[in-house]
Amino acid sequence: MFQIRKATPADAMAITLVNVYTWKTTYTGLMPDEIIDRRIRNIIPAAQRIRKQLEQQPNHLVALVEDCVVGYCMTGPTRNQQYPKAGEIGALYVLQGVQGMGVGKALYEAAVQELRQQGYTSMTANCLRGNPVLGFYQHMGGCIVGEKIELHQGATLVEDVLYFELSSDKT
Repeated sequence: MFQIRKATPADAMAITLVNVYTWKTTYTGLMPDEIIDRRIRNIIPAAQRIRKQLEQQPNHLVALVEDCVVGYCMTGPTRNQQYPKAGEIGALYVLQGVQGMGVGKALYEAAVQELRQQGYTSMTANCLRGNPVLGFYQHMGGCIVGEKIELHQGATLVEDVLYFELSSDKT
């Protein structure tokens, strides 16, 4: 039905398209339209940035249906200063039309496995306030431990910070 694999630089445009589409379908009403529209207008430079990132640090996983990228996940060390030894899921996006098929859970589990292999025993994830995926993260064992307030292109955005223990098998 679907396949999970490590992303390659050739996946950069597909990852960017998934990102832009999911921002449009998920974040409309949660953030100003101009932020989303600017992302749409900047698809080419965004894909170029992701390609360079994948060339330097291959830290993305992709989900494929019929050899087409329908979701992705990005992992790495946490950006949260309160948990300096934790890993992080920096992004996990799945196209709306394939949600409910287990793609998000499979990406999550593959990301946890990657982080464990890198020696992490905990991780964080940030979830934009109002995003329905918060329930998914909580179901996967995440606990809200704080909030992150960020000024993004002139808008104040609030994200819930989730913390996960990776040492036990919660996946």
